[in-house]
Amino acid sequence: MDNNVAPAPSWGRRLAGIEGLRAAAALSVLAYHVGLMASDEVHAGPVGQVILPVLGQGLPLFFVLSGFLLFRPFASSLLRGSELPSFRRYARNRVLRIYPAYLLIFCVASLAMGCVYLVGSTHGFGPENVGRLTDPAKFVANALLVHMFIPQFVMSGLPVAWSLTAEITFYVAVPVMALLAAGLIRRGMPKATALAVPAAALIVIGLGVSFWGHLVADNLGYAQLIDFAFGQTWTAVLLRSFLGQADLFGYGMAAALIVVLLNERGVRRVGIPAKLFLVAGAAASLVAGAGGTMPFLSNFAGVASALLLLAVVLPSSRNDGPNRLAAVLEWSPIRFVGLISYSIYLWHLPIIFWLMRRQLTVGSSALALPFNVVLVLGIVLPLSAVTYFAVERPAMRLKKRPAKRSDPAIEDRVPSAS
Repeated sequence: MDNNVAPAPSWGRRLAGIEGLRAAAALSVLAYHVGLMASDEVHAGPVGQVILPVLGQGLPLFFVLSGFLLFRPFASSLLRGSELPSFRRYARNRVLRIYPAYLLIFCVASLAMGCVYLVGSTHGFGPENVGRLTDPAKFVANALLVHMFIPQFVMSGLPVAWSLTAEITFYVAVPVMALLAAGLIRRGMPKATALAVPAAALIVIGLGVSFWGHLVADNLGYAQLIDFAFGQTWTAVLLRSFLGQADLFGYGMAAALIVVLLNERGVRRVGIPAKLFLVAGAAASLVAGAGGTMPFLSNFAGVASALLLLAVVLPSSRNDGPNRLAAVLEWSPIRFVGLISYSIYLWHLPIIFWLMRRQLTVGSSALALPFNVVLVLGIVLPLSAVTYFAVERPAMRLKKRPAKRSDPAIEDRVPSAS
């Protein structure tokens, strides 16, 4: 990570492994979406029924990372009884993180490449739905990332942008939740309990929306189900909103609270058995979601992501070096992919659409999938690297920094995903 944009977190060092987790999330989402090019036969088989859905769980990891990285500074400040981070600085930094790269890629994909959704994802990949977005109202709504609040604009524009709307809503909610926790502390509630309240509330809300959605979906036919979840409907607005993903952010917030509590209590070492338990728990959660509870795979993947995140960021020794799992994720190529992961996330589907429309893909069989992944990566990685160095990094250098370097209430960079 660039030292000019990433000050030290509350452990007294940069959180090693975070970029590696971002890389894993971005590559898994890319591989999942490459699966869109596969044949119906592939989608009906084990690759389409199990492997691709599991690969698609990079998005919950992105949301969990957001919950962790953004809530941690506020939780740390409240636990120490210090002043909360500047809301103005926080808002400025969030805008600089999300909008510059998004606006560039959205404009190029929608106006120059003609590789965005014109109506919505439920209308397929044909020329009547994938092309240049020239409708003024829809273009402006997408540029401002408010299109997901408007039923007739749902899932139009850049395919992954729906998740950015949910992410930005979470950005707005974080200071509100911090003020709520601060109010509870003033009323005499223990600090740890007060900080757990917003995380628990998000988990309950997210799971509640998920259970409601799946309960209703059981009574719908296929076409009705698609419109219900992704069509131009108010139910799609709800299910794709921050509320529909709230538990994923909540898991990240819970992980952040665990980290700052351990730090405040002087815990500088978490043993290997505990780390193995966290990794095993993450694997078990993912298997459970991919097994008999496939409709709730994303919810289980959120739990798995939080457990894996803790295994990565919790220190295994009293020195400043990363633990072994984090050290693997710090390998330079992995870390570089993590640095450019936000641009990878934004670029990959327009590139996939561009290849599909020109019939430049390798094929549609299961054996062709890895070759298509390599093909897409061969275009997306250079594009994303250029976008990172030309747009993302300069924008991040404009972020206002806290006045005191010793203040742990500092946010890391947070990309979003699909």
